[in-house]
Amino acid sequence: MARPKIPYTKRAKTLDEQIATLRRHGVDISDEQKAREYLSDIGYYRLGFYLHPFEITYPHLDGRRCHDVQPGTRIEDAVALYYFDMDLRNILNRYLSRIEVAIRSVVIYELSNKYIANPTWFVDSTVVSTSFIRKFPNEAYRSIKNKLPIRRHHTKYSDPYAPAWKTMEFMTFGNLEVLYDNLILEQDKRLISSKFNVLAIETFKSYLTAIREVRNACAHGNVLFGMTLSRGIRTGEACYHFSGNEHQSFKGALHVVDFLLKQVSINREKDLWKELYSATLRLYDKTPAMRPIIEAQTGIIVTKERGFRRWRKTIIKNIVNIARKISG
Repeated sequence: MARPKIPYTKRAKTLDEQIATLRRHGVDISDEQKAREYLSDIGYYRLGFYLHPFEITYPHLDGRRCHDVQPGTRIEDAVALYYFDMDLRNILNRYLSRIEVAIRSVVIYELSNKYIANPTWFVDSTVVSTSFIRKFPNEAYRSIKNKLPIRRHHTKYSDPYAPAWKTMEFMTFGNLEVLYDNLILEQDKRLISSKFNVLAIETFKSYLTAIREVRNACAHGNVLFGMTLSRGIRTGEACYHFSGNEHQSFKGALHVVDFLLKQVSINREKDLWKELYSATLRLYDKTPAMRPIIEAQTGIIVTKERGFRRWRKTIIKNIVNIARKISG
């Protein structure tokens, strides 16, 4: 039985009231002026998402939640986690763009050459579903046709749509995901998925959804490290075993990003992990207690060897800087 709804009675708080509330929940705030800067910059509500992992009742965010944090939790710990999450978004956004461009290019090339006599195969009822074709003008092409290259195309040609290699360059990744799902022939879907070494169509579809949701989270500044996907990732080439709710977590999505990026470029996949390890080490430098939560929720495991290599580089860099100052 659904719980009865009640009127919302909370009101906005001043910075001083926000600080008092945080202290009441056990957050250690030693520098009130700095805390005001954090709250003005990040926002009380947004910062609250990054206090969740420090709460006594974490990971429960339902009726069992009490908002009180573990003893010794500083406001700086939540801020460090906030900046780590920002680093994750900035890093992943670049590599997700690389994956998106590759998927888009494969779809355009493979299907445009298969249906070479029909440059607008994406609105052909023998290729895609009629429901997709019916919705396409309003749900996708309305914004696409306002792009300058497409406007130029229509000033010269009378066809209702520009060819696939023009039109699909301006489709959102969501449009592309829907198009793939609405391809009529399984062999067309498998033609695309096989280029990324994924055999099962439904598995590849779940990969597309995971990529889109992480991409959107990055683009809109949403909380990333603790996100929950709307649909589960199917077991397959990216990961043959998920435990618990990993198939709907950021950790599961990171498996997909890693796998697909490998299909695009091994070197870029290595670059991704170098950046992720570096960002994670920066977080641990500021709040070491976050290690078990980050490892559990992201799957990013920084070994002692990697930490030692970074420590050694830092020491060498500091020695070089000191030597330069002395010689200067």
